[in-house]
Amino acid sequence: MSLEKKELSTNSCRYWLHTLIFFAIMICVSHIQPPQPLTPLGMKVIGIFLGVLYAWIFIDIIWPSIAGLLAMGILGVMKPVELLNKSFGDPIVVMMLFIFIFCAAISHYGLSRFIALWFISRRFVQGRPWIFTYTFLAAVMLLGGLTSGTPAVLIGWSLFYGVCEICGYKKGDGYPTMMIFGVVFAAQFGMSIIPFKSVPLAIIGAYEKISHTSIDYAAYMIMALVGGFVLLGAFILVGRFLFRPDMEKLRALDISRLAADSSLTLDKVQKLALFFLFALLGLMLAPSFLPSDFFLTRCIKSIGYTGICMLIVMCMRCIRIDGKSMLPVKTMIDKGVSWEIIFLLAFVFPISGPMSDPASGITSFFMLLLDPLFGQNSQILFAVTLGLFAACLTQFINNSALGAALMPLIYSYCTANNFPPETSVILVVMGVHLWRS
Repeated sequence: MSLEKKELSTNSCRYWLHTLIFFAIMICVSHIQPPQPLTPLGMKVIGIFLGVLYAWIFIDIIWPSIAGLLAMGILGVMKPVELLNKSFGDPIVVMMLFIFIFCAAISHYGLSRFIALWFISRRFVQGRPWIFTYTFLAAVMLLGGLTSGTPAVLIGWSLFYGVCEICGYKKGDGYPTMMIFGVVFAAQFGMSIIPFKSVPLAIIGAYEKISHTSIDYAAYMIMALVGGFVLLGAFILVGRFLFRPDMEKLRALDISRLAADSSLTLDKVQKLALFFLFALLGLMLAPSFLPSDFFLTRCIKSIGYTGICMLIVMCMRCIRIDGKSMLPVKTMIDKGVSWEIIFLLAFVFPISGPMSDPASGITSFFMLLLDPLFGQNSQILFAVTLGLFAACLTQFINNSALGAALMPLIYSYCTANNFPPETSVILVVMGVHLWRS
């Protein structure tokens, strides 16, 4: 047998072994005699969740999520109609689909490069290499928030290679080496600053389903942005005083040469796409700033965040430019929709309800575990520990799955001790992005 065939055979055996373990966890744990304060319902929920979590790590996201949903119906955790309404029919799952379509359109029209170039071509960075570096990384971070990590990294590297060529930096020089890592760090962290992007929305949505409360998007963004700018500042300080690369070549950089190819000139379609980007951000954040009885606030609340995304996509779809729709939906779905996230959310949301149900005893069980570790007056210690824990484990577990799995812990601890959950939720979201860089 050839080496290639042996490898295929080994991978196949490993796949079926993990599949067997996945089903064994779901079935066996669900039928264990529950220790107090857990109930038989709680053991079924824990068995299904642990089994699917194992499968997410070692097998796949999509079909184990479907298997988990079916197990919830078979084991009597939830009735079929309710299960479907709370999975694929959940407003946040629908919202995620439209967000994916919208972000694909933003990338399709080339706004990502424009946004990055606009920031780094400001005159105040001319002749100030460390301010330029900070601004460059901040632009990449914001780009990661508005699009996603991979395009932000690729655009950041592309722009930075142009800077190196203009300044005369060569491969292996200290400054380019530092910035290659800095761009990835900034882009990955940037994905956590927008609360209605894929991974933050999955984690925040899981908490909201468990707690039956909502996280203020504006407050989240403010805290995440402040945290991001502080971390970038720390990165700059480490570079300046520890790595100390040669910055003299950058000091002579002519900023105007970065946009010499008219990259900062938008055509009419790009201007329209940029308008819709600001419209989406503005409408999403408006309820946090406008009076509750204001007409616009009432309209936004009547359709919800999901309705806002649907409205923006609908407007872009109905606008025709040169006889074609501004938003080709099929193309954007093919390019932009991450079905793994959709199916992950479709499983997490319905199982979140039984997890927080007193009838399952899971919340009380978590408190028995957490109280000896953190006591009742250690909110900051708990939040930081959970954030670091998430940062370490995200090397081995899908970051959305990991973040969602930690939400019952946050809900149990913060509810029992009457602590606001926002700090813990935000640190977990940051953690599952930060270490992956």
